[in-house]
Amino acid sequence: MARRRKVRFSGRFYLTMLVLLGIVVALVLIIPSGGGGTLRNATMEAKLMPETVIIILRNESTVAVDKFDMVDHLVDEGASVNAEVPVATVYKWGYSSELAQSLVTIQQKIYEKQLSILDGIESTELTSVNGQIAELKSKIASNVSEGGEDDLLELERSMKELLNQRTVYLKNSVQADVELNSLYSEETAKLAQIAEYTSTVNAKMTGLVSFYFDGYELVLNGEKLDVVSADVIKKIINGESGVNAATSESLLFRLVDPNKRYAAFITSPSEGASLMGGQTYTVTFEGMNDVTYTATALEPVVCDGGIVNMLEFTENIGELLSIRVIKATVTAQLAGLEMNAAAVKSKNGESYITSSTGDVPVTVIALNGDKALITGDGLVEGMRYKK
Repeated sequence: MARRRKVRFSGRFYLTMLVLLGIVVALVLIIPSGGGGTLRNATMEAKLMPETVIIILRNESTVAVDKFDMVDHLVDEGASVNAEVPVATVYKWGYSSELAQSLVTIQQKIYEKQLSILDGIESTELTSVNGQIAELKSKIASNVSEGGEDDLLELERSMKELLNQRTVYLKNSVQADVELNSLYSEETAKLAQIAEYTSTVNAKMTGLVSFYFDGYELVLNGEKLDVVSADVIKKIINGESGVNAATSESLLFRLVDPNKRYAAFITSPSEGASLMGGQTYTVTFEGMNDVTYTATALEPVVCDGGIVNMLEFTENIGELLSIRVIKATVTAQLAGLEMNAAAVKSKNGESYITSSTGDVPVTVIALNGDKALITGDGLVEGMRYKK
């Protein structure tokens, strides 16, 4: 019967096994398991959801009057005005073109009578004003028929000024007879009649004027940011019409603060990062890529339907005076803790990661490929996470 040989292990064998065990332990600790890993401090040039569809909110006040028949805009769309500057003349219900035409007819008779009294008397000033009026009439006609680039509203204002200048000159220069005085009386009565139907509306504060409305002005306002929900944003992006408290017939114009705008958009914890409150971001808008704007992020709000992100602009973005929905690219240089993006989980609209001690709430502030940059209470560099 063969005897068993007793195997003896040398000290070198035990040393080798100890080294191998150390290597295995190190690999377990270093190599991420199933998408897990270790948090590490990092900075990231973050592009938050490239070409994000956003909605624009403005600090603005709407001006409404009693229902009117027609309106005469006294300033251009986008004009910057100060308080008490006349913006529009409103013609109430009951005003008619026949009423306006009757005034024109009387004024034409007055002009013809004045010229007959001046017959044979040359006036350099009158000749000059009439020449300017004729030239301006031709310019207006050309712009209307050929689609010229001149501002018709400005041309009309210039025409009114010239006609008033001529009227004042003739009234001061012509010795009125009985017939002319009678015509003056008719004109005064007609002007008083028209005045009963008209009123001039002035700006109540400094701002940019806009005559366009989309129905969301009274809701999507810089003073009511708390009512902006994911549901509201989705409705606007989908093209649903808004409804102002005032009817469309009574809304006249908006006065917009040129230096305070907001942009709101939605992100999902499972699809993209949200803004980091207090962080500065750079923003470019579709169609305006040659201009970069700076904005500060407000604290994101988690609600049904996603995370509502809000950016505050404190510089003039005049191009967005009447734009509600636009695409934008939002970027920033952010600092936080970097991890595998696939290991970020979400529940009830909130993001979290799983550590050795359990689930930890986090905020994803940036995504770059398969990496996510996060922040959160209790997170430290070196903390391990699981997928």
